[in-house]
Amino acid sequence: MADFEFTPDQQAAIASHENMVITACPGSGKTAVIVEKIRREVQTLKTFQGVIGITFTVKASKELKLRSKNNGLDTKTSFFGTIDNFCLTEFVYPFISRLYGVSSNKLECKTYNDLADELKADLPNLSEPGNELKTENYDAYECFFETLYQSGIILLESLGIIAVHLLKNSRACQKYIKSKYTTLYIDEYQDSSEPQHQLFLALLDLGLSGVAVGDIQQSIYAWRGSDPKYIKDLIDKPDIFEHHIVNINHRCHPSITNYANRLFDKNYPLLPTGEVRVYQWVLTGTQLNVAEQLNEHINKLLNDNIVTSLSEISILVRNNKTLEFLMNGLNIPFRIFNENPLSHINSPTSRAMNSLLVYYFDQKALINDTIELVSDYQDMSHSQISLLRKMIKSTRDCHHDDLIQFIPDTIRNILNEDENDVEVEALSRVLDDKNILKQYKPIDDNEVQIMTLHKSKGLEFDVVFHLDLYDWIFPRREYIQGCYDEVFSSWEQDLNLHYVGVT
Repeated sequence: MADFEFTPDQQAAIASHENMVITACPGSGKTAVIVEKIRREVQTLKTFQGVIGITFTVKASKELKLRSKNNGLDTKTSFFGTIDNFCLTEFVYPFISRLYGVSSNKLECKTYNDLADELKADLPNLSEPGNELKTENYDAYECFFETLYQSGIILLESLGIIAVHLLKNSRACQKYIKSKYTTLYIDEYQDSSEPQHQLFLALLDLGLSGVAVGDIQQSIYAWRGSDPKYIKDLIDKPDIFEHHIVNINHRCHPSITNYANRLFDKNYPLLPTGEVRVYQWVLTGTQLNVAEQLNEHINKLLNDNIVTSLSEISILVRNNKTLEFLMNGLNIPFRIFNENPLSHINSPTSRAMNSLLVYYFDQKALINDTIELVSDYQDMSHSQISLLRKMIKSTRDCHHDDLIQFIPDTIRNILNEDENDVEVEALSRVLDDKNILKQYKPIDDNEVQIMTLHKSKGLEFDVVFHLDLYDWIFPRREYIQGCYDEVFSSWEQDLNLHYVGVT
């Protein structure tokens, strides 16, 4: 049962059993709607069935899984995770040998930037926006994908098009997916790429039901091939998809909602409010001076009882460079959510390493979380699960300095395969970086939360400092010699990103 009363719009979306698109503004309770739909559905399924819950980040998938399992609800064989992880665990790992034969090498997922230069020669520069692989490119690069596979490499940027090809051409894959899953729920659909969109449609063609949730104004990943036109495509098919609009912002103060809505429409009707909570802060000085003055402002928030703990405050930045300035200039306790090298690898070994680190640093983490992860890659007997439980439990007895050796040894015993140099190097970088290690620990009430605007989507804080709103920087402006007009290189994306930060 929900812990609050759903609005009529939310209730309509929850009650419907049709394919649907839910367009939801920030703070509209869209996750609560998805959770309620999942919880109602799984209770009607057979023990071998489940649903697919796709979210954009690992953190969001954990939240969706926990909320769906609340009060001990059995979600059967449901999958909760990112689209990349879904493609790897449910398509590539179990079925790619049917395309390319059996590889004698352990498979690892690598990004284009991690490939050796001689391998990149057969591909367009995938690090440049606009060069993303699409499903129509599969035949042109099939031989290349097979060569990579035989050498033990799956290209991260190819996961979507390989998954679509497998689903459309492997009878075994089709039977597996159709027998195991009933409905596909995808959050943040406005950030879908062409292969992800085609995979969604192919799963519906297979007989699954589909629920896509998103907000066009929160599309912020165009540089990765994401495009809001794909959610618009679903909305434009009323004969296939019901369109439900959930547009009441329960999160933000009316003045913040007013500001956010007026970003896109200067005539948008204003909500009544007698107070303004959006402020512009103009500072003369450098970015280091910003960090220094933030110390004063944040301490004043505490002294004036605007907030009761530092964790209620977030500092959002445009890019990683600003994170460095903050690390050097802040003297208040903080936690930075920067890039985690283990999360970029997305192999069974790296995911198991991440899971053990969570269990080691977070006393609330459960052994079953790691066991469920391992069960995605191999079947285990009751005796094997019992042994695995003991191995995981022993992690907390390990000294921090010994983790660099202990974790690979444990993973080797758990997965029955050796780690590679890339995975060990990533683990070493994580263990040597105190800021990354903090990400594995429970939130401390005495720490300000610092992250990029991209990482902030879906989170909420009592006070937000939105930095980097400098001329030429954000929104990004181009210099054109001899031209005196203001030319913005990514106005729509920057506007959406500002909207995400504000809300």
